[in-house]
Amino acid sequence: MEHFTVKHPVELIEALMSEVGYSTRTRARNALKRGEILVNGKTAFKGNDVLEPDTKVSILSKEEVEKKARTGGTGRKLKASHTTNVLRAPFPVVYEDENIFVYEKPANWVCASPNPKVKTTYTAVKAYLENKTEEEVDVHFVNKLPREASGLLVVAKSREWRQHLQEHWGSFAKGLYVMVEGHLAADDALLLRPENGDPYELEYRTMRATDRFTLLKFKSGYDVIRDMLPALRKQDCLLIGVGKTAPDPIKRGGIHLFALAIQGPNGETINVKTRVPNEFLKLVRGGSSPKPAPRGPKGKQRSEARPGRDAQSEKRRSTQSRKR
Repeated sequence: MEHFTVKHPVELIEALMSEVGYSTRTRARNALKRGEILVNGKTAFKGNDVLEPDTKVSILSKEEVEKKARTGGTGRKLKASHTTNVLRAPFPVVYEDENIFVYEKPANWVCASPNPKVKTTYTAVKAYLENKTEEEVDVHFVNKLPREASGLLVVAKSREWRQHLQEHWGSFAKGLYVMVEGHLAADDALLLRPENGDPYELEYRTMRATDRFTLLKFKSGYDVIRDMLPALRKQDCLLIGVGKTAPDPIKRGGIHLFALAIQGPNGETINVKTRVPNEFLKLVRGGSSPKPAPRGPKGKQRSEARPGRDAQSEKRRSTQSRKR
């Protein structure tokens, strides 16, 4: 890498011709287009930029340009013939700034494992963040999801942010899509009974339902799943893909953490969302969005009061028996 320091105000292209020795303005412009020129450490593309005294200009070799392109350092999209060298994120990136990195974990991926032979999202994301810059990167993983689930995972870029996010994780608003086999009263609530806590109602919205499956949306995180499972079974419903005896029509769990509202150490507010997984949409294709029934008496679990529920459950069991 060659360097020179500007001594007086001058256009970049003129400085390149006089200091580096490009014989024509066209050759100097081509060097700029290829990403070979850095001004104070940042890739420059405009030859008519005026440089101030003491500005440092660097000229990269072909090998250095290729290395920078692989790590995404040029800041420009390469031509089609060079796209194979561009570093790509291992998973969909939902949000990134100088403090956090949020990505969407696919189902059937392990977040972390003590076994180095197991492919994890931890190692894939850590390698990506380290390779996309030549500077040292601090990588701290904030939350986890089980292998069968998909959804938003957060990486903090400093210990301060990781500690703050983990300490306040329970207070952040979250959104969860849940796919079940069976039917519940539309836009109702489940009565959850935690082992070490008081019973409480968890409201949901019925997004879509077919004769067999129902897609639900909860304003909650993954931590409620343990208490949700017995509540669903009581309503003759099963969370798909979770447990040895659960139905597994799409070879994954029916859990997707789709929304997070994060607040940083200094009051920064970050809202992130993802879409309904395609596997969920295919499972309820052709279904309808049921309308909620009139609410039952206060204090009574509304799902238990749904008219005709026993008849519908019997019909579903009967349909499954015929299929067998």
